[in-house]
Amino acid sequence: MSNIYSYIEKNFNLEDLNLENDTNYNDLKNYFINARADAAHCYQFIKEHLHKNKKILEVGGGVHLLTSFLNQEYDVTSVEPGGFTSYTNNLRNKILSKKNLKVQTAKLENFRTEEKFDLIFSMNVLEHTDDIETHLRSCINLLRNENSLLLIQCPNYTFPFESHFYKWFIPFMPSFTFKYLRKKSLIKQMGDDRYNNIFNSLNFNCTYFKIKNLNLPIAFKHPLKDIFDRIENDVVFKERLFQNTLIKLSHKFIKLLKIKNLLIAAYPKFLCPYLIMEIKKK
Repeated sequence: MSNIYSYIEKNFNLEDLNLENDTNYNDLKNYFINARADAAHCYQFIKEHLHKNKKILEVGGGVHLLTSFLNQEYDVTSVEPGGFTSYTNNLRNKILSKKNLKVQTAKLENFRTEEKFDLIFSMNVLEHTDDIETHLRSCINLLRNENSLLLIQCPNYTFPFESHFYKWFIPFMPSFTFKYLRKKSLIKQMGDDRYNNIFNSLNFNCTYFKIKNLNLPIAFKHPLKDIFDRIENDVVFKERLFQNTLIKLSHKFIKLLKIKNLLIAAYPKFLCPYLIMEIKKK
Protein backbone atom coordinates (compact mmCIF):
# COMPACT_ATOMS: atom_id res chain seq x y z
CA MET A 1 0.00 0.00 0.00
CA SER A 2 1.22 3.49 -0.82
CA ASN A 3 2.47 5.90 1.82
CA ILE A 4 -0.52 7.53 3.51
CA TYR A 5 0.93 11.05 3.27
CA SER A 6 1.55 10.61 -0.46
CA TYR A 7 -1.94 9.23 -0.93
CA ILE A 8 -3.58 12.17 0.87
CA GLU A 9 -1.45 14.71 -0.98
CA LYS A 10 -2.38 13.14 -4.32
CA ASN A 11 -6.09 12.78 -3.66
CA PHE A 12 -7.08 15.48 -1.18
CA ASN A 13 -4.97 18.56 -1.78
CA LEU A 14 -6.93 21.49 -0.32
CA GLU A 15 -6.55 23.54 -3.51
CA ASP A 16 -7.86 20.63 -5.61
CA LEU A 17 -10.85 20.41 -3.29
CA ASN A 18 -11.61 24.06 -4.13
CA LEU A 19 -11.62 25.12 -0.50
CA GLU A 20 -9.04 27.90 -0.71
CA ASN A 21 -11.79 30.53 -0.87
CA ASP A 22 -13.39 29.37 2.37
CA THR A 23 -13.64 32.29 4.80
CA ASN A 24 -12.16 30.04 7.50
CA TYR A 25 -9.38 28.75 5.25
CA ASN A 26 -6.56 29.21 7.79
CA ASP A 27 -8.50 27.27 10.44
CA LEU A 28 -9.41 24.66 7.83
CA LYS A 29 -5.79 24.29 6.74
CA ASN A 30 -4.66 23.83 10.34
CA TYR A 31 -7.41 21.25 10.94
CA PHE A 32 -6.42 19.39 7.76
CA ILE A 33 -2.73 19.25 8.71
CA ASN A 34 -3.61 17.82 12.12
CA ALA A 35 -6.17 15.38 10.68
CA ARG A 36 -3.58 14.10 8.22
CA ALA A 37 -1.03 13.52 11.00
CA ASP A 38 -3.64 11.74 13.13
CA ALA A 39 -4.69 9.55 10.20
CA ALA A 40 -1.07 8.50 9.67
CA HIS A 41 -0.63 7.77 13.37
CA CYS A 42 -3.83 5.74 13.52
CA TYR A 43 -2.70 3.71 10.52
CA GLN A 44 0.51 2.82 12.35
CA PHE A 45 -1.62 1.88 15.37
CA ILE A 46 -3.73 -0.66 13.45
CA LYS A 47 -1.66 -1.80 10.48
CA GLU A 48 -0.33 -5.04 11.98
CA HIS A 49 -3.94 -6.17 12.46
CA LEU A 50 -5.09 -5.45 8.91
CA HIS A 51 -5.90 -8.26 6.50
CA LYS A 52 -7.70 -8.27 3.17
CA ASN A 53 -10.12 -10.95 4.33
CA LYS A 54 -11.17 -9.01 7.42
CA LYS A 55 -14.21 -6.77 7.71
CA ILE A 56 -13.14 -3.55 9.42
CA LEU A 57 -15.15 -0.94 11.31
CA GLU A 58 -13.69 2.49 11.98
CA VAL A 59 -15.45 4.29 14.83
CA GLY A 60 -15.13 8.05 14.48
CA GLY A 61 -13.81 8.51 10.96
CA GLY A 62 -13.61 12.30 11.15
CA VAL A 63 -13.24 13.66 7.62
CA HIS A 64 -12.33 10.15 6.42
CA LEU A 65 -8.73 10.55 5.27
CA LEU A 66 -7.80 7.20 6.82
CA THR A 67 -11.06 5.60 5.67
CA SER A 68 -10.25 6.48 2.08
CA PHE A 69 -6.67 5.25 2.37
CA LEU A 70 -7.73 1.90 3.82
CA ASN A 71 -10.51 1.54 1.26
CA GLN A 72 -7.90 0.97 -1.46
CA GLU A 73 -7.31 -2.57 -0.22
CA TYR A 74 -9.63 -3.37 2.67
CA ASP A 75 -13.33 -3.82 3.35
CA VAL A 76 -13.82 -0.89 5.71
CA THR A 77 -16.94 0.78 7.06
CA SER A 78 -16.73 4.07 8.94
CA VAL A 79 -19.21 5.43 11.50
CA GLU A 80 -18.98 9.16 12.26
CA PRO A 81 -21.65 11.24 14.05
CA GLY A 82 -20.45 14.54 12.56
CA GLY A 83 -21.34 17.76 14.35
CA PHE A 84 -18.23 19.54 13.10
CA THR A 85 -17.79 23.22 12.32
CA SER A 86 -19.25 24.32 8.99
CA TYR A 87 -15.85 24.43 7.30
CA THR A 88 -14.93 20.96 8.57
CA ASN A 89 -18.26 19.58 7.38
CA ASN A 90 -17.53 21.15 4.00
CA LEU A 91 -14.15 19.40 3.91
CA ARG A 92 -15.71 16.07 4.89
CA ASN A 93 -18.37 16.37 2.19
CA LYS A 94 -15.76 17.18 -0.45
CA ILE A 95 -13.71 14.12 0.53
CA LEU A 96 -16.76 11.85 0.50
CA SER A 97 -17.78 13.17 -2.92
CA LYS A 98 -14.43 12.10 -4.40
CA LYS A 99 -14.46 8.51 -3.14
CA ASN A 100 -17.08 5.79 -2.89
CA LEU A 101 -16.80 4.96 0.80
CA LYS A 102 -19.02 2.99 3.16
CA VAL A 103 -19.80 5.71 5.69
CA GLN A 104 -22.65 6.00 8.18
CA THR A 105 -23.32 9.39 9.78
CA ALA A 106 -24.39 8.19 13.21
CA LYS A 107 -23.18 7.53 16.71
CA LEU A 108 -21.82 4.02 17.11
CA GLU A 109 -24.54 3.29 19.68
CA ASN A 110 -27.18 4.10 17.02
CA PHE A 111 -25.45 2.20 14.21
CA ARG A 112 -27.88 -0.44 12.98
CA THR A 113 -26.38 -3.26 10.97
CA GLU A 114 -26.57 -7.03 10.64
CA GLU A 115 -22.86 -7.17 9.84
CA LYS A 116 -20.18 -8.36 12.24
CA PHE A 117 -16.59 -7.18 12.11
CA ASP A 118 -13.17 -8.79 12.53
CA LEU A 119 -11.45 -5.54 13.52
CA ILE A 120 -12.99 -2.45 15.12
CA PHE A 121 -10.85 0.53 16.01
CA SER A 122 -11.17 4.08 17.32
CA MET A 123 -8.79 6.86 18.21
CA ASN A 124 -9.74 9.81 20.43
CA VAL A 125 -13.41 8.85 20.37
CA LEU A 126 -14.15 7.25 23.74
CA GLU A 127 -13.74 10.55 25.62
CA HIS A 128 -16.54 12.02 23.49
CA THR A 129 -19.13 9.31 24.16
CA ASP A 130 -22.21 9.86 26.32
CA ASP A 131 -21.71 6.64 28.26
CA ILE A 132 -18.39 4.80 28.10
CA GLU A 133 -19.70 1.39 29.13
CA THR A 134 -22.60 1.52 26.67
CA HIS A 135 -20.24 2.51 23.89
CA LEU A 136 -17.74 -0.26 24.64
CA ARG A 137 -20.43 -2.93 24.89
CA SER A 138 -21.95 -1.71 21.62
CA CYS A 139 -18.55 -2.14 19.97
CA ILE A 140 -18.01 -5.58 21.48
CA ASN A 141 -21.44 -6.71 20.24
CA LEU A 142 -20.33 -5.92 16.69
CA LEU A 143 -17.28 -8.21 16.87
CA ARG A 144 -17.65 -11.37 14.81
CA ASN A 145 -16.19 -13.95 17.20
CA GLU A 146 -13.58 -14.57 19.90
CA ASN A 147 -10.77 -14.02 17.37
CA SER A 148 -12.01 -10.53 16.48
CA LEU A 149 -10.38 -7.48 18.02
CA LEU A 150 -11.41 -4.04 19.28
CA LEU A 151 -8.55 -1.51 19.41
CA ILE A 152 -8.97 1.79 21.24
CA GLN A 153 -6.71 4.73 21.95
CA CYS A 154 -8.03 7.62 24.03
CA PRO A 155 -7.01 10.16 26.70
CA ASN A 156 -6.63 8.99 30.28
CA TYR A 157 -7.99 11.64 32.63
CA THR A 158 -6.26 10.01 35.57
CA PHE A 159 -3.30 11.96 34.17
CA PRO A 160 -4.14 15.64 34.84
CA PHE A 161 -3.75 16.99 31.30
CA GLU A 162 -6.50 17.69 28.79
CA SER A 163 -5.32 17.13 25.22
CA HIS A 164 -8.02 19.20 23.46
CA PHE A 165 -7.31 22.35 25.47
CA TYR A 166 -3.61 21.46 26.03
CA LYS A 167 -3.97 22.52 29.64
CA TRP A 168 -3.36 20.94 33.05
CA PHE A 169 -6.19 20.44 35.47
CA ILE A 170 -6.46 19.86 39.22
CA PRO A 171 -6.00 16.08 39.68
CA PHE A 172 -9.34 14.24 39.67
CA MET A 173 -11.18 17.54 39.07
CA PRO A 174 -11.09 18.16 35.30
CA SER A 175 -14.70 19.31 34.97
CA PHE A 176 -14.39 21.80 37.82
CA THR A 177 -11.09 23.09 36.45
CA PHE A 178 -12.35 23.77 32.93
CA LYS A 179 -15.86 24.85 33.88
CA TYR A 180 -14.81 27.37 36.51
CA LEU A 181 -11.09 28.01 36.88
CA ARG A 182 -9.93 28.03 33.25
CA LYS A 183 -13.16 28.91 31.43
CA LYS A 184 -12.54 32.65 31.13
CA SER A 185 -8.98 32.31 29.81
CA LEU A 186 -9.96 29.53 27.39
CA ILE A 187 -12.84 31.56 25.95
CA LYS A 188 -10.48 34.50 25.50
CA GLN A 189 -8.01 32.20 23.74
CA MET A 190 -10.36 30.24 21.47
CA GLY A 191 -13.74 31.91 21.54
CA ASP A 192 -16.99 31.04 23.28
CA ASP A 193 -18.34 28.65 20.64
CA ARG A 194 -15.19 26.56 20.33
CA TYR A 195 -14.73 26.35 24.08
CA ASN A 196 -18.32 25.20 24.59
CA ASN A 197 -18.16 22.70 21.74
CA ILE A 198 -15.07 21.06 23.21
CA PHE A 199 -16.06 21.19 26.87
CA ASN A 200 -19.60 19.91 26.30
CA SER A 201 -18.31 17.01 24.21
CA LEU A 202 -15.90 15.64 26.82
CA ASN A 203 -16.59 12.69 29.12
CA PHE A 204 -14.13 12.96 31.99
CA ASN A 205 -15.01 9.46 33.16
CA CYS A 206 -12.51 8.30 30.56
CA THR A 207 -9.95 7.14 33.13
CA TYR A 208 -7.91 3.99 33.59
CA PHE A 209 -9.59 2.95 36.83
CA LYS A 210 -13.18 3.68 35.83
CA ILE A 211 -12.77 1.75 32.59
CA LYS A 212 -10.96 -1.12 34.32
CA ASN A 213 -13.80 -1.39 36.85
CA LEU A 214 -16.35 -2.01 34.08
CA ASN A 215 -15.47 -5.72 34.22
CA LEU A 216 -14.90 -6.02 30.48
CA PRO A 217 -12.22 -8.21 28.85
CA ILE A 218 -9.77 -5.33 28.38
CA ALA A 219 -6.00 -5.69 27.99
CA PHE A 220 -4.30 -2.34 28.68
CA LYS A 221 -1.12 -1.83 26.66
CA HIS A 222 1.63 0.52 27.79
CA PRO A 223 1.55 3.67 25.61
CA LEU A 224 4.72 5.46 26.71
CA LYS A 225 6.99 4.15 23.93
CA ASP A 226 4.33 5.10 21.42
CA ILE A 227 4.23 8.63 22.85
CA PHE A 228 8.00 9.11 22.65
CA ASP A 229 8.12 7.63 19.13
CA ARG A 230 5.44 10.00 17.94
CA ILE A 231 7.15 13.04 19.44
CA GLU A 232 10.35 12.06 17.62
CA ASN A 233 8.74 11.20 14.27
CA ASP A 234 5.64 13.39 13.96
CA VAL A 235 6.45 17.10 13.74
CA VAL A 236 2.78 18.11 13.77
CA PHE A 237 2.08 16.16 16.95
CA LYS A 238 5.25 17.47 18.59
CA GLU A 239 4.37 21.10 17.86
CA ARG A 240 0.82 20.55 19.06
CA LEU A 241 1.93 18.93 22.31
CA PHE A 242 4.71 21.42 22.98
CA GLN A 243 2.22 24.27 23.05
CA ASN A 244 2.28 23.40 26.74
CA THR A 245 5.55 24.72 28.15
CA LEU A 246 5.75 22.23 31.03
CA ILE A 247 5.49 19.27 28.66
CA LYS A 248 8.15 20.77 26.41
CA LEU A 249 10.52 21.32 29.35
CA SER A 250 9.80 17.85 30.76
CA HIS A 251 10.73 16.28 27.44
CA LYS A 252 14.00 18.23 27.35
CA PHE A 253 14.72 17.10 30.93
CA ILE A 254 14.08 13.44 30.01
CA LYS A 255 16.40 13.70 27.00
CA LEU A 256 19.10 15.45 29.03
CA LEU A 257 19.09 12.76 31.73
CA LYS A 258 18.66 9.97 29.15
CA ILE A 259 15.91 8.32 31.19
CA LYS A 260 13.42 7.61 28.39
CA ASN A 261 13.97 3.84 28.45
CA LEU A 262 13.77 3.79 32.25
CA LEU A 263 10.42 5.59 32.12
CA ILE A 264 9.10 3.21 29.46
CA ALA A 265 10.04 0.26 31.66
CA ALA A 266 8.95 1.62 35.04
CA TYR A 267 6.26 4.28 34.61
CA PRO A 268 2.80 2.90 35.53
CA LYS A 269 0.19 2.47 32.78
CA PHE A 270 -2.56 3.99 34.90
CA LEU A 271 -0.72 7.34 35.03
CA CYS A 272 0.03 7.63 31.32
CA PRO A 273 -1.55 10.52 29.36
CA TYR A 274 -3.59 8.15 27.24
CA LEU A 275 -4.78 4.56 27.12
CA ILE A 276 -4.27 1.82 24.58
CA MET A 277 -6.80 -0.98 24.93
CA GLU A 278 -7.29 -4.31 23.20
CA ILE A 279 -10.62 -6.04 23.74
CA LYS A 280 -11.78 -9.43 22.53
CA LYS A 281 -15.21 -10.96 22.62
CA LYS A 282 -15.59 -13.52 25.40
